Amino acid sequence: MQKTLTCPQGTDIMGIWEWDRFHKKRRLYRVVTIKKVAEMAGVSRSTVSRVINDEQNVSCKVKERVLHTIQELGYSPNNAARSLAKHKTNAIGVVVNNLHDPFFYDLIRGFEQGAAETSYNIVFCSALGGDVVGKERYVRYLSNGVTDGIILYGSYISDEHIINELSKTGFPYVLIENDFSNKNTNCMLIDNLDGAKDAVDYLASLHHTKIAHISGNPNKKVTIDRFNGYLESMHKNSLEIHENYIQHTTADYTSGYERMKTLLSLGENRPTAVFCSDDAIASFAIRAAMDLSFRVPEDISVMGFDNQKILPDNYRGPGITTVEQPLYQIGLDSICLLTKLLENKLTEKRIHNVYSTKIVIRDSVAPYNGVAPRV
Repeated sequence: MQKTLTCPQGTDIMGIWEWDRFHKKRRLYRVVTIKKVAEMAGVSRSTVSRVINDEQNVSCKVKERVLHTIQELGYSPNNAARSLAKHKTNAIGVVVNNLHDPFFYDLIRGFEQGAAETSYNIVFCSALGGDVVGKERYVRYLSNGVTDGIILYGSYISDEHIINELSKTGFPYVLIENDFSNKNTNCMLIDNLDGAKDAVDYLASLHHTKIAHISGNPNKKVTIDRFNGYLESMHKNSLEIHENYIQHTTADYTSGYERMKTLLSLGENRPTAVFCSDDAIASFAIRAAMDLSFRVPEDISVMGFDNQKILPDNYRGPGITTVEQPLYQIGLDSICLLTKLLENKLTEKRIHNVYSTKIVIRDSVAPYNGVAPRV
Protein backbone atom coordinates (compact mmCIF):
# COMPACT_ATOMS: atom_id res chain seq x y z
CA MET A 1 0.00 0.00 0.00
CA GLN A 2 1.35 3.40 -0.97
CA LYS A 3 0.31 6.84 0.25
CA THR A 4 1.41 10.37 -0.64
CA LEU A 5 3.46 12.10 2.06
CA THR A 6 3.77 15.87 2.27
CA CYS A 7 7.17 16.98 3.58
CA PRO A 8 7.71 20.32 5.44
CA GLN A 9 8.93 22.00 2.26
CA GLY A 10 5.59 21.22 0.61
CA THR A 11 7.04 18.65 -1.77
CA ASP A 12 4.91 15.64 -2.56
CA ILE A 13 7.00 12.46 -2.54
CA MET A 14 6.03 8.83 -2.35
CA GLY A 15 6.08 6.88 0.87
CA ILE A 16 5.61 3.21 1.71
CA TRP A 17 3.71 1.87 4.70
CA GLU A 18 5.69 -0.81 6.57
CA TRP A 19 5.16 -2.59 9.90
CA ASP A 20 7.47 -1.26 12.61
CA ARG A 21 8.02 -4.33 14.81
CA PHE A 22 9.73 -2.35 17.57
CA HIS A 23 6.89 0.17 18.05
CA LYS A 24 4.22 -2.33 16.94
CA LYS A 25 2.56 0.00 14.48
CA ARG A 26 2.60 0.91 10.83
CA ARG A 27 5.05 3.61 9.80
CA LEU A 28 5.34 5.58 6.56
CA TYR A 29 8.87 5.50 5.15
CA ARG A 30 9.90 8.12 2.63
CA VAL A 31 11.24 6.99 -0.76
CA VAL A 32 12.90 9.64 -2.94
CA THR A 33 13.29 8.79 -6.61
CA ILE A 34 15.63 10.17 -9.26
CA LYS A 35 12.52 11.47 -11.03
CA LYS A 36 11.61 13.60 -8.00
CA VAL A 37 15.18 14.97 -7.80
CA ALA A 38 15.01 15.92 -11.49
CA GLU A 39 11.64 17.67 -11.02
CA MET A 40 12.84 19.66 -8.00
CA ALA A 41 16.11 20.66 -9.68
CA GLY A 42 14.38 21.52 -12.97
CA VAL A 43 16.56 19.18 -15.05
CA SER A 44 16.15 15.87 -16.85
CA ARG A 45 16.63 12.49 -15.19
CA SER A 46 19.62 11.84 -17.44
CA THR A 47 21.28 15.02 -16.11
CA VAL A 48 20.78 13.84 -12.52
CA SER A 49 22.29 10.50 -13.51
CA ARG A 50 25.34 12.21 -15.03
CA VAL A 51 25.86 14.23 -11.84
CA ILE A 52 25.60 11.12 -9.67
CA ASN A 53 28.13 9.31 -11.86
CA ASP A 54 30.43 12.36 -11.81
CA GLU A 55 30.46 12.70 -15.59
CA GLN A 56 32.09 15.80 -17.04
CA ASN A 57 29.43 17.01 -19.50
CA VAL A 58 27.41 18.94 -16.88
CA SER A 59 27.92 22.63 -16.13
CA CYS A 60 29.12 23.60 -12.66
CA LYS A 61 25.95 25.60 -12.04
CA VAL A 62 23.63 22.71 -12.90
CA LYS A 63 25.77 20.23 -10.98
CA GLU A 64 25.65 22.42 -7.87
CA ARG A 65 21.86 22.73 -8.12
CA VAL A 66 21.37 18.99 -8.52
CA LEU A 67 23.70 18.17 -5.60
CA HIS A 68 21.88 20.68 -3.40
CA THR A 69 18.53 19.07 -4.30
CA ILE A 70 19.89 15.59 -3.58
CA GLN A 71 21.04 16.74 -0.16
CA GLU A 72 17.78 18.55 0.57
CA LEU A 73 15.61 15.56 -0.31
CA GLY A 74 17.96 12.99 1.22
CA TYR A 75 18.17 11.03 -2.02
CA SER A 76 20.31 7.88 -2.00
CA PRO A 77 21.09 6.22 -5.36
CA ASN A 78 19.79 2.68 -5.81
CA ASN A 79 23.11 0.89 -6.23
CA ALA A 80 21.47 -2.39 -7.14
CA ALA A 81 19.52 -0.78 -9.98
CA ARG A 82 22.63 1.08 -11.16
CA SER A 83 24.58 -2.14 -11.17
CA LEU A 84 21.96 -3.89 -13.28
CA ALA A 85 21.88 -1.02 -15.76
CA LYS A 86 25.66 -0.65 -16.06
CA HIS A 87 26.55 -4.35 -15.57
CA LYS A 88 29.05 -3.13 -12.99
CA THR A 89 28.97 -3.22 -9.19
CA ASN A 90 32.20 -1.32 -8.34
CA ALA A 91 32.88 -4.04 -5.78
CA ILE A 92 35.61 -6.65 -5.38
CA GLY A 93 35.06 -9.86 -3.44
CA VAL A 94 37.82 -11.16 -1.16
CA VAL A 95 37.67 -14.75 0.09
CA VAL A 96 40.08 -15.74 2.87
CA ASN A 97 40.32 -18.90 4.95
CA ASN A 98 39.45 -17.37 8.32
CA LEU A 99 38.86 -13.65 8.60
CA HIS A 100 39.19 -13.83 12.40
CA ASP A 101 42.72 -15.26 12.29
CA PRO A 102 45.22 -12.62 13.52
CA PHE A 103 47.48 -13.73 10.67
CA PHE A 104 45.36 -11.68 8.24
CA TYR A 105 45.83 -8.36 10.06
CA ASP A 106 48.41 -6.89 7.65
CA LEU A 107 46.79 -8.44 4.58
CA ILE A 108 43.42 -6.87 5.39
CA ARG A 109 45.09 -3.49 5.96
CA GLY A 110 46.55 -3.82 2.47
CA PHE A 111 43.14 -4.65 0.98
CA GLU A 112 41.61 -1.64 2.69
CA GLN A 113 44.36 0.68 1.46
CA GLY A 114 43.88 -0.68 -2.05
CA ALA A 115 40.17 0.08 -1.82
CA ALA A 116 40.98 3.62 -0.64
CA GLU A 117 43.22 4.16 -3.69
CA THR A 118 40.66 2.85 -6.19
CA SER A 119 36.96 3.32 -6.83
CA TYR A 120 36.09 -0.17 -5.63
CA ASN A 121 34.44 -1.36 -2.44
CA ILE A 122 35.40 -4.68 -0.83
CA VAL A 123 33.11 -7.54 0.17
CA PHE A 124 34.90 -9.88 2.60
CA CYS A 125 33.95 -13.54 2.89
CA SER A 126 35.46 -15.94 5.41
CA ALA A 127 35.67 -19.69 4.73
CA LEU A 128 37.01 -21.63 7.67
CA GLY A 129 40.22 -23.50 6.90
CA GLY A 130 40.19 -25.60 3.76
CA ASP A 131 36.39 -25.79 3.54
CA VAL A 132 36.03 -26.21 -0.22
CA VAL A 133 32.22 -26.30 -0.09
CA GLY A 134 32.11 -22.98 1.79
CA LYS A 135 34.55 -21.36 -0.62
CA GLU A 136 32.58 -22.60 -3.63
CA ARG A 137 29.41 -21.13 -2.16
CA TYR A 138 31.07 -17.75 -1.63
CA VAL A 139 32.64 -17.73 -5.08
CA ARG A 140 29.30 -18.53 -6.75
CA TYR A 141 27.63 -15.79 -4.71
CA LEU A 142 30.27 -13.15 -5.46
CA SER A 143 30.47 -13.97 -9.17
CA ASN A 144 26.69 -13.85 -9.64
CA GLY A 145 26.35 -10.08 -10.07
CA VAL A 146 27.45 -9.16 -6.54
CA THR A 147 31.02 -8.14 -7.43
CA ASP A 148 33.05 -7.38 -10.55
CA GLY A 149 35.98 -9.60 -9.60
CA ILE A 150 37.33 -11.89 -6.88
CA ILE A 151 40.58 -12.18 -4.92
CA LEU A 152 41.03 -15.67 -3.51
CA TYR A 153 43.62 -16.00 -0.75
CA GLY A 154 45.05 -19.34 0.32
CA SER A 155 47.49 -21.94 -0.90
CA TYR A 156 45.15 -24.91 -0.60
CA ILE A 157 45.74 -27.61 -3.19
CA SER A 158 42.04 -28.49 -2.93
CA ASP A 159 41.11 -25.06 -4.36
CA GLU A 160 41.87 -26.26 -7.90
CA HIS A 161 38.25 -27.23 -8.51
CA ILE A 162 37.12 -23.69 -7.63
CA ILE A 163 39.71 -22.21 -10.01
CA ASN A 164 38.54 -24.57 -12.76
CA GLU A 165 34.99 -23.26 -12.41
CA LEU A 166 36.10 -19.61 -12.35
CA SER A 167 38.28 -20.12 -15.41
CA LYS A 168 35.38 -21.68 -17.33
CA THR A 169 33.09 -18.71 -16.64
CA GLY A 170 35.75 -16.12 -17.51
CA PHE A 171 34.98 -14.17 -14.33
CA PRO A 172 37.97 -11.95 -13.38
CA TYR A 173 40.01 -13.15 -10.40
CA VAL A 174 43.42 -12.96 -8.77
CA LEU A 175 45.04 -15.62 -6.58
CA ILE A 176 47.23 -14.90 -3.57
CA GLU A 177 49.63 -17.63 -2.41
CA ASN A 178 48.34 -20.12 -4.97
CA ASP A 179 49.08 -20.87 -8.59
CA PHE A 180 47.72 -23.18 -11.24
CA SER A 181 49.95 -22.50 -14.22
CA ASN A 182 47.79 -24.58 -16.58
CA LYS A 183 44.88 -22.20 -15.87
CA ASN A 184 46.81 -19.07 -16.94
CA THR A 185 46.01 -17.47 -13.57
CA ASN A 186 47.02 -14.03 -12.33
CA CYS A 187 48.69 -14.58 -8.98
CA MET A 188 50.70 -12.97 -6.18
CA LEU A 189 53.16 -15.36 -4.56
CA ILE A 190 55.62 -15.39 -1.68
CA ASP A 191 59.03 -16.92 -2.39
CA ASN A 192 58.43 -19.59 0.24
CA LEU A 193 61.17 -21.88 -1.04
CA ASP A 194 63.97 -19.34 -0.75
CA GLY A 195 62.51 -17.96 2.48
CA ALA A 196 62.77 -21.39 4.10
CA LYS A 197 66.29 -21.89 2.71
CA ASP A 198 67.31 -18.55 4.23
CA ALA A 199 65.87 -19.59 7.60
CA VAL A 200 67.83 -22.84 7.74
CA ASP A 201 70.96 -21.11 6.38
CA TYR A 202 70.65 -18.63 9.23
CA LEU A 203 70.43 -21.41 11.83
CA ALA A 204 73.43 -23.15 10.24
CA SER A 205 75.40 -19.90 10.35
CA LEU A 206 74.93 -19.95 14.14
CA HIS A 207 76.66 -23.37 14.26
CA HIS A 208 73.50 -25.44 14.59
CA THR A 209 73.96 -28.79 12.88
CA LYS A 210 71.01 -30.68 14.35
CA ILE A 211 68.12 -28.77 12.80
CA ALA A 212 64.61 -30.23 12.80
CA HIS A 213 61.53 -29.13 10.88
CA ILE A 214 57.88 -29.04 11.98
CA SER A 215 55.84 -28.78 8.78
CA GLY A 216 52.41 -27.21 8.35
CA ASN A 217 49.04 -28.14 6.86
CA PRO A 218 49.68 -30.84 4.22
CA ASN A 219 46.91 -29.42 2.01
CA LYS A 220 48.84 -26.16 1.50
CA LYS A 221 51.32 -25.51 -1.28
CA VAL A 222 53.29 -23.18 1.00
CA THR A 223 53.87 -26.13 3.32
CA ILE A 224 55.45 -28.09 0.48
CA ASP A 225 57.60 -25.14 -0.63
CA ARG A 226 58.88 -24.47 2.90
CA PHE A 227 59.57 -28.17 3.47
CA ASN A 228 61.53 -28.33 0.21
CA GLY A 229 63.44 -25.20 1.22
CA TYR A 230 64.40 -26.90 4.48
CA LEU A 231 65.64 -29.99 2.63
CA GLU A 232 67.64 -27.97 0.07
CA SER A 233 69.38 -25.91 2.74
CA MET A 234 70.22 -28.97 4.84
CA HIS A 235 71.80 -30.62 1.81
CA LYS A 236 73.63 -27.45 0.79
CA ASN A 237 75.12 -27.11 4.27
CA SER A 238 76.00 -30.83 4.37
CA LEU A 239 73.82 -31.37 7.44
CA GLU A 240 72.37 -34.74 8.31
CA ILE A 241 68.60 -35.05 8.35
CA HIS A 242 67.89 -37.48 11.15
CA GLU A 243 64.99 -39.89 10.79
CA ASN A 244 62.86 -38.22 13.45
CA TYR A 245 63.79 -34.61 12.64
CA ILE A 246 60.86 -34.06 10.28
CA GLN A 247 57.58 -33.76 12.16
CA HIS A 248 54.27 -33.21 10.35
CA THR A 249 51.41 -31.31 11.96
CA THR A 250 47.74 -31.66 11.15
CA ALA A 251 45.60 -28.84 9.75
CA ASP A 252 45.53 -27.49 13.33
CA TYR A 253 48.65 -25.49 14.20
CA THR A 254 48.23 -26.35 17.88
CA SER A 255 49.59 -29.81 17.04
CA GLY A 256 52.99 -28.09 16.94
CA TYR A 257 52.92 -28.59 20.72
CA GLU A 258 52.92 -32.40 20.47
CA ARG A 259 55.42 -32.41 17.61
CA MET A 260 57.89 -30.43 19.72
CA LYS A 261 57.42 -32.82 22.64
CA THR A 262 58.34 -35.65 20.27
CA LEU A 263 61.54 -33.86 19.22
CA LEU A 264 62.51 -33.11 22.79
CA SER A 265 62.04 -36.76 23.75
CA LEU A 266 64.96 -37.82 21.51
CA GLY A 267 67.46 -37.44 24.36
CA GLU A 268 71.06 -36.94 23.23
CA ASN A 269 69.91 -36.99 19.61
CA ARG A 270 67.42 -34.17 20.03
CA PRO A 271 67.87 -31.14 17.74
CA THR A 272 69.43 -27.90 18.93
CA ALA A 273 67.21 -25.83 16.61
CA VAL A 274 63.77 -26.24 15.06
CA PHE A 275 62.50 -24.47 11.95
CA CYS A 276 58.69 -24.31 11.99
CA SER A 277 56.54 -23.89 8.90
CA ASP A 278 54.79 -20.84 10.40
CA ASP A 279 54.78 -18.64 13.50
CA ALA A 280 51.60 -20.16 14.93
CA ILE A 281 53.22 -23.61 14.96
CA ALA A 282 56.41 -22.08 16.39
CA SER A 283 54.45 -20.46 19.22
CA PHE A 284 53.05 -23.83 20.31
CA ALA A 285 56.44 -25.52 19.88
CA ILE A 286 57.93 -22.95 22.25
CA ARG A 287 55.09 -23.48 24.76
CA ALA A 288 55.86 -27.20 24.75
CA ALA A 289 59.58 -26.59 25.36
CA MET A 290 58.90 -24.19 28.20
CA ASP A 291 56.33 -26.52 29.79
CA LEU A 292 59.02 -29.23 29.81
CA SER A 293 61.43 -26.80 31.51
CA PHE A 294 63.61 -26.22 28.44
CA ARG A 295 64.87 -22.70 27.96
CA VAL A 296 64.31 -20.97 24.62
CA PRO A 297 66.76 -20.17 23.08
CA GLU A 298 69.46 -21.31 25.54
CA ASP A 299 68.52 -25.00 25.38
CA ILE A 300 66.79 -25.07 22.01
CA SER A 301 66.31 -22.42 19.28
CA VAL A 302 62.98 -22.09 17.49
CA MET A 303 62.39 -20.22 14.24
CA GLY A 304 59.09 -19.49 12.48
CA PHE A 305 57.79 -18.09 9.20
CA ASP A 306 55.30 -15.25 8.41
CA ASN A 307 56.23 -12.54 10.96
CA GLN A 308 52.72 -12.77 12.37
CA LYS A 309 52.00 -9.65 14.41
CA ILE A 310 49.46 -11.22 16.77
CA LEU A 311 50.16 -14.79 17.90
CA PRO A 312 47.34 -17.16 18.93
CA ASP A 313 46.04 -17.96 22.40
CA ASN A 314 47.81 -15.24 24.38
CA TYR A 315 51.35 -16.35 23.58
CA ARG A 316 53.78 -15.27 26.33
CA GLY A 317 57.10 -16.71 25.17
CA PRO A 318 60.14 -14.95 23.69
CA GLY A 319 59.82 -12.91 20.51
CA ILE A 320 59.96 -15.35 17.60
CA THR A 321 62.78 -15.06 15.07
CA THR A 322 60.99 -15.48 11.78
CA VAL A 323 60.81 -14.98 8.02
CA GLU A 324 58.78 -11.94 7.05
CA GLN A 325 56.47 -11.90 4.07
CA PRO A 326 55.08 -8.54 2.86
CA LEU A 327 51.38 -9.27 3.40
CA TYR A 328 50.35 -5.61 3.50
CA GLN A 329 51.97 -4.93 0.14
CA ILE A 330 50.44 -8.05 -1.38
CA GLY A 331 46.96 -7.03 -0.21
CA LEU A 332 47.40 -3.56 -1.67
CA ASP A 333 48.91 -4.78 -4.94
CA SER A 334 46.24 -7.43 -5.47
CA ILE A 335 43.44 -4.84 -5.34
CA CYS A 336 45.34 -2.60 -7.78
CA LEU A 337 46.04 -5.54 -10.10
CA LEU A 338 42.42 -6.68 -10.19
CA THR A 339 41.30 -3.09 -10.75
CA LYS A 340 43.56 -2.84 -13.82
CA LEU A 341 42.22 -6.18 -15.03
CA LEU A 342 38.62 -4.99 -14.67
CA GLU A 343 39.36 -1.73 -16.46
CA ASN A 344 41.26 -3.43 -19.30
CA LYS A 345 44.51 -1.69 -18.43
CA LEU A 346 46.72 -4.78 -18.25
CA THR A 347 49.19 -5.20 -21.08
CA GLU A 348 50.51 -8.61 -19.96
CA LYS A 349 48.51 -11.76 -20.61
CA ARG A 350 49.41 -13.22 -17.22
CA ILE A 351 50.64 -11.54 -14.04
CA HIS A 352 52.88 -13.72 -11.89
CA ASN A 353 54.37 -11.59 -9.10
CA VAL A 354 56.78 -13.23 -6.64
CA TYR A 355 57.65 -11.36 -3.42
CA SER A 356 60.93 -11.78 -1.59
CA THR A 357 61.17 -12.46 2.13
CA LYS A 358 63.58 -11.36 4.83
CA ILE A 359 64.67 -12.67 8.21
CA VAL A 360 63.47 -10.81 11.31
CA ILE A 361 65.74 -11.51 14.26
CA ARG A 362 64.16 -11.62 17.71
CA ASP A 363 64.76 -13.67 20.86
CA SER A 364 63.89 -17.30 20.11
CA VAL A 365 67.18 -18.17 18.35
CA ALA A 366 70.72 -18.13 19.75
CA PRO A 367 74.08 -19.51 18.53
CA TYR A 368 74.78 -23.13 19.44
CA ASN A 369 77.23 -23.08 22.35
CA GLY A 370 78.69 -26.53 21.81
CA VAL A 371 77.41 -27.86 25.12
CA ALA A 372 75.95 -31.36 24.98
CA PRO A 373 72.16 -31.19 25.00
CA ARG A 374 70.43 -31.62 28.34
CA VAL A 375 68.46 -34.87 28.45
